[in-house]
Amino acid sequence: MAEYVSSLTDIAPVRDYLNRVGATARGLRSAVVMEVAGKYWRDLAIIKFDKDGGIRCSSMEYAPTEEERAQISEAWAVAKWPTLKPIKRVKDPPEMAKNAAKEDVFEFRNEDGDVVMLQVRCAGPQGKSYVPFTYWSDDKWRSCEADGPLPLYNADKIKGNATVFIHEGAKGARYCQGLIESNSVEAKAHPWRKELSGAVHVGWIGGALNPYRTDWSILRRNGIKKAYIICDNDTPGLRAVPIISEQLNMVTFVIQFTDEFPASFDLGDPFPPHMFGEAGYYIGPSFRECLHPATWATDLVPQEKGKPKAILRECFKGFWVYIEEIDSFICSEMPEIARSEAVLNKMCAPLSHVQDTARLIVKSYSGRITKVCYRPDCEGLNVTYRGSSAINLHVPTSIKAHAGDAGPFLDFMKYMFNDEEELKHVLKWCATLIARPSIRMGYGLLLISEQQGIGKTTLGAHILAPLVGLHNTSFPGENDITSAFNEWVAHKRLAVISEIYSGSSWRAYHALKSVITDREVTVNQKYMRQYVVENWCHVLASSNSMRALKMENDDRRWLYPEMAEVPWPREKFDFFRAWLTTGGLGIIKGWAEEWGDYVAESDRAPMTARKMEMIEGSRSEAQSEALDIARTVAGLGRAGGVAIKDVIGWVRAHAQGRVFDSDYELRRAMTDGGLLVYPKRLRIGNRVQVVLINEELSKGVGGLPLTEANELVRNSIVRCADVMESSM
Repeated sequence: MAEYVSSLTDIAPVRDYLNRVGATARGLRSAVVMEVAGKYWRDLAIIKFDKDGGIRCSSMEYAPTEEERAQISEAWAVAKWPTLKPIKRVKDPPEMAKNAAKEDVFEFRNEDGDVVMLQVRCAGPQGKSYVPFTYWSDDKWRSCEADGPLPLYNADKIKGNATVFIHEGAKGARYCQGLIESNSVEAKAHPWRKELSGAVHVGWIGGALNPYRTDWSILRRNGIKKAYIICDNDTPGLRAVPIISEQLNMVTFVIQFTDEFPASFDLGDPFPPHMFGEAGYYIGPSFRECLHPATWATDLVPQEKGKPKAILRECFKGFWVYIEEIDSFICSEMPEIARSEAVLNKMCAPLSHVQDTARLIVKSYSGRITKVCYRPDCEGLNVTYRGSSAINLHVPTSIKAHAGDAGPFLDFMKYMFNDEEELKHVLKWCATLIARPSIRMGYGLLLISEQQGIGKTTLGAHILAPLVGLHNTSFPGENDITSAFNEWVAHKRLAVISEIYSGSSWRAYHALKSVITDREVTVNQKYMRQYVVENWCHVLASSNSMRALKMENDDRRWLYPEMAEVPWPREKFDFFRAWLTTGGLGIIKGWAEEWGDYVAESDRAPMTARKMEMIEGSRSEAQSEALDIARTVAGLGRAGGVAIKDVIGWVRAHAQGRVFDSDYELRRAMTDGGLLVYPKRLRIGNRVQVVLINEELSKGVGGLPLTEANELVRNSIVRCADVMESSM
């Protein structure tokens, strides 16, 4: 009885032909001419043999001659061919698999759970290689692939899932599938475990240069709706993404590793040690920071005449949404990504048959979304805002809370803020900002120290900004604050202003009033339409000048604590900054979530000694003169009052330069000095005017008839010249 063919090279004419063209047998009826490119290989020609011995070659350069065809056909006719035999479990594995380590052997199963191929990983002088084995009807293993598309690793686990992670190779897929199915401490500690869960992990084989060889239809056939492609960290892997995405025909993303990861890194490899702090907390890039849209946009539909017509795929409709309000496109699943028409077309060019994909998006109707909003208090993506549907652009920080000792942070804060009561207010503000994104506080934090290097930037830029999310933080300068363009406020929870000094100008103060208190902001951004969003921006402003802001006497917008003026020792700063970058930020977030006593939206900024000093320093010379008069009259020790016109005359005579303050502004300064505005205007010196009285006179007129009270006030009025000269 004739033996079954064990390999293509068993047939002499076939062997001679393959040797001539430099081809290697790949399956039992297929061969390939390959070109090695680094650790990858590229198929130059694919040769397939039909059951009757007919030959199809993808390149005429490597096709057989007529004589070779005749010889192969003759030998083929007498050969005996086995058929592929799926098996329920591996029995009597091939010698290479039997001798290999368990982690180097991969079982490929079909949708029904049958083994259709083994793959053995081998290490050699040229690096790692993978040897395929298939089981046949003569109950023998052969070192070849099955003819036809390559199987996906973990294909038997696809059913029942809507999301798939597609790894380059079986190793990463096996590791990640085991990771999400394990309850071990090690598995739970994986930095991306949460994001990798709730899905099936499959591996495509054949190399990054040959993704077209895989049977991708199995994914959609089994109900997969969303895919994440995870290529090795190299150029060939990334170039495979558009090819795979086009075949998938579903919402697709790519995980693109940065240069912080080793070359050729995949998720089957351990994360680099430098991505973990001394306490073992992960401090490397987050999953979302490595995530990018990669959905293929179009299909080509043949027409009766002319070129095929490009139409958007159903999976792409709604993936990018045109927002009328801002005349831009937003990725509906990653709303932090907003692009203009020109930029979007460039982004989609590798993933589309046309250059103007944006035009197709605008023409396609997938529900009308006219607005964007920024709602840290809502977790949903599509929300109702101002009577219309809107996309919520808020994305939380990627830093996760950890249990741990927050002592280094608290020591840093105790050093920065000398007053114990003021320190509590600052910690309360910081904890609310970090842990309660749903609370919009009504006041900002003002940090001023004349000495540089105290730690203001460390608190704002290196602690609070990453804990809020750098994408939720802006870093405007004074010119930005006073500019007509205010995009630094839009879609932000924190604005860190490193130097707010404005000399004697009130412009910065007035510009920040609305930022701190208004619930909505009209966004004015260059080259974009104006639009209105909710204002969730908190301000942390700092300066090295005690004249950083002009502040009104009834200010409720700033918490202004006293700060240290002697820098922390260098070794303490070095230790603290190292602690922050090795897991400290996660510990601070955990501390904030346990704080409990958060700022309420209606709370006003607590008064501090420094704030009182700033209010005093913010007064004009005329207001200061009026304040001195008020304090003198308030301290007479007897009933007394002063007429406003007399005050104005004194102020104009003694203030250097012209007086631009109104009567109202002078009265406000005087009430700060302890006087009260008498409720009735009186005729003094033939002029009806406002009179300000001290506490003794206020008590004296209490309960008197109006006529008697008015007469007592007139008789108690003192002249500014008399009381001010006597007090000097």
